Amino acid sequence: MESTRHKPTRAIFRCGLTLLGLTCLLGTADARPKPSEQFPGPWLEVTQEIRDVLDLNKVSACSQVMGRQSSRNPGEYLLYCTRDEKLWTSWRVQLAAQKIRGPGRLFEGIALSDGY
Repeated sequence: MESTRHKPTRAIFRCGLTLLGLTCLLGTADARPKPSEQFPGPWLEVTQEIRDVLDLNKVSACSQVMGRQSSRNPGEYLLYCTRDEKLWTSWRVQLAAQKIRGPGRLFEGIALSDGY
C-alpha cells in the first residue's frame, strides 16, 4: 500500500508536468507566422514548374492562378486559383517535393491581386 506521505508530492509533480505541457503548447502556437508574413508578396506569375506540379496532382481548379513565394522557404508558394473569377481557392505548393495542399479558403490579410 502506498504511503500517504507520497501522495501530495505525486500530485504536485503531476500539476507541474501539466503546466509545463501547456506552456510548451502555447509557445509553439505563438511561434507560427501569419500567412501574410510567410507569403509577403508581391503576387507573381506562376511558372511552368508550378503548373507542372498542379497537373501532376490533377488540380483542375487553377485555370487562372497567381502566386506568392514563401519568405521562409523559397521552394514553397501560396497560390490563389479560380476557374470562373468568382470562386477562388488557396493552395500551397512545395516544388522540391512536388506536393500540394488545398483547396482552402483565401487568407485574411492576403487580398487578391489588383489584376483580378
